[in-house]
Amino acid sequence: RVSSKTANGRSISAGIDASNGDLLFVYDGSKKVRGNNNINKDDALTIAEKYIQSRVSADMINEIELEDVNYKESDADGLPGTYFISYARIIRGIPSLSDGVILRVNAETGEISSYNKRWSMSGEEIALIDKEPSITDEEAIKILKEYMTSVPQIGEEKANTVKVMSSNLVWKENEDDKIHLAWWIKFVDSSFAEDEDHPASVWIDAHSGEILLIAYGRD
Repeated sequence: RVSSKTANGRSISAGIDASNGDLLFVYDGSKKVRGNNNINKDDALTIAEKYIQSRVSADMINEIELEDVNYKESDADGLPGTYFISYARIIRGIPSLSDGVILRVNAETGEISSYNKRWSMSGEEIALIDKEPSITDEEAIKILKEYMTSVPQIGEEKANTVKVMSSNLVWKENEDDKIHLAWWIKFVDSSFAEDEDHPASVWIDAHSGEILLIAYGRD
């Protein structure tokens, strides 16, 4: 999505398909788009559900679950905001970290401005993995704290202030394309005092205890 202003100060926003360069939409003074956000969250969900039903099979619909709905204001003045709606693919009762459906809904017109479906995880490979974790989330949190203590840039002091925001089991595909049952732990520590809405994340193999990935960017 690209936003700009004309020489006379009018805002223009365009959506361009990153895969082929096709122009998806343009909002400018010639269209009746005022940024009034006539579409509420429930409306956006209804629109998204109907759109998905028109694009995927009934079997796939039965395998997805609403994950998140986020509203974001437009970066350009006077243009409508967008609802970002994501559905996770559920495999053997556990959500996939990568597979699912993501849509964007225009908060003024109800238009679907983008749609992406990913369905790449192998059900056959997952069928061979025990879906009952060998370690608990409490044990995974202990592994996280031990790791943080061992990293000089973080240290024991911050590790001792870890506050867990959530811990959930997910299927995670690693860089080697191997699928893992993992604990996805969202957490903050003392360095997040004013930023708890954007926690760090760690993914820990729920059988081996290996840290698969940690997203922790603090000063």
